[in-house]
Amino acid sequence: MSKAVFVTTRIGAPVKFDGRHITALSARLTPDNIKPVPPTVIEGDGILLGIINPTDSLRIQGCSVCMGTLFGYSPDWWRPESDAPDGSYALFRGGEKTVELLTDILASRTIWYVKTDDLFIAATSQRAIVYFLQSYQPNETAYPWMLSSGTLGPELSWDKRIRCLPGDARLILDRESWELKLDRAPVAFRADNSSKNEHEQRLRDSIQNTFDGLDLDFDRWVLPLSGGYDSRAILQMLKDRPGLKTVTWGVKAALSDENGDACVARDLASHYRVPHQYFYTDLSDENVEYLFTRFLVAGEGRIDHISGYMDGFAIWKALYERGYQGIIRGDEAFGCRAIRSDRQVYKNMGMQVLSDFENVGMLQEECGAGIQVWPRSIERQPDESRETWRDRANTLFEFPFVFAALSDLKLSYVEISAPLLSRKIITQVRCMPDSLRTNKSLFKHMVTQNGPGIRYATGAAIESRDDILRSDTVASAIRNGLRQERAGSKRIDILSRFALELLANETALPGRLSINKGERIIRRIRAMLSIRSQGMLLDPYLLAFRVYIIRRMHEILDSDASAFSMTALGDQ
Repeated sequence: MSKAVFVTTRIGAPVKFDGRHITALSARLTPDNIKPVPPTVIEGDGILLGIINPTDSLRIQGCSVCMGTLFGYSPDWWRPESDAPDGSYALFRGGEKTVELLTDILASRTIWYVKTDDLFIAATSQRAIVYFLQSYQPNETAYPWMLSSGTLGPELSWDKRIRCLPGDARLILDRESWELKLDRAPVAFRADNSSKNEHEQRLRDSIQNTFDGLDLDFDRWVLPLSGGYDSRAILQMLKDRPGLKTVTWGVKAALSDENGDACVARDLASHYRVPHQYFYTDLSDENVEYLFTRFLVAGEGRIDHISGYMDGFAIWKALYERGYQGIIRGDEAFGCRAIRSDRQVYKNMGMQVLSDFENVGMLQEECGAGIQVWPRSIERQPDESRETWRDRANTLFEFPFVFAALSDLKLSYVEISAPLLSRKIITQVRCMPDSLRTNKSLFKHMVTQNGPGIRYATGAAIESRDDILRSDTVASAIRNGLRQERAGSKRIDILSRFALELLANETALPGRLSINKGERIIRRIRAMLSIRSQGMLLDPYLLAFRVYIIRRMHEILDSDASAFSMTALGDQ
């Protein structure tokens, strides 16, 4: 439900910001379909802490705040230099001489930061940082990653000055020397020689200990329930908690599929006698451009997963207005799908690059989009099994840059607790052999063994992203957005023309474009489309939507950069 921004200066330096800026920022970052709670503002000794749309479930102590939830007793969570607590959180600690930022073991909540000669700014929002920087420097290195993967890519942000904190890390700022120190725990999978039964018992104990330490008001938290294993496991652990309620969402038609998420979740809730509600995600009758803007405001354009949000965030608005503080999500890291090649690892993780696609690979050369290189830390190591690398890549890429981005979409409305991501559980999983992690083998065995024998879903309840983007109203809105006046960026204008031409070639090869720039790209597209491709193709509608995201976020962030000075003018 909340976003946090933390701004500080060197000790004794002049302060040029105050609570007015947090209030103005709140209006920019809050989705247009809810009325936010007034922001919490804490000021003192050159520190400004702002919490936008705060909930009373947040932990605040002095100039420290925990965005998320903790698992177990952690009385010193707020104190700089104390141990990192267990939980799913982004943690900001403000002290007289030092400032600390801490992520949980998987960086399930992203912390962005930047240090200039005068300011240190950290936030759960990139837009908040651009606002306080009072300038926007587009990071064109992120563009090819958005085009190929639908994310900003590894360790990248929209602004080239902004960095993100990795998982299981502590960043310390000395406010006197103005120096940063990053302590990051290595991601280590070290299987021991224990028997399967021993691994199972340890995993059961770690899960039980985590849920024993989960202290939530279940009258104000809700469990999203699907027909799979993850949320079912949480339901098994929480079924006896007073006040527990479950929800599922999807299109109306999904209720007729007895083997889909909608019906299986309904049957599970009925079996455990837990109140259950189904929300429709069918396309809202609002203007599609408004829906896209709301999507970008909530998630800041970090990801292209529009499925489930074309109802205009009606689900999340309803939960927010009914007074729910948060949801208990089934995000987990028990292991990934079986794979047969390194290439399949990249594909399954959403780690494709432009050169993987025959119809867009030329973008790197023709548009100067930049060569995409994976950080060496994510690449497979010489002594590493493919399965271990697969799960390590899940830790280093999918969690901080895909799942955390998906959480951002919801965090504008509700808080999130992800108990299956506790340090206790993740540590135990990393001690398991590949065979017990592949396809979540051991975890699935435990869930099935504990469960009522109700079937598992074979189909999703939400409409596919491809179907959404190809619908007439949505495709028309994307085209119109790409045809707008120049975006103020030559690179983005070229990408827009490329995407429009690729869409046009879905039905027929159009005539010569009236503009000269990009003609070489167009000729290559036409030549390519005249040959039957045997390789992987990127859907033109998906590419166009990703270009739309780049274009709109450029406009939004450029506007954010000028808003700080306007705040001061408005008070004169």
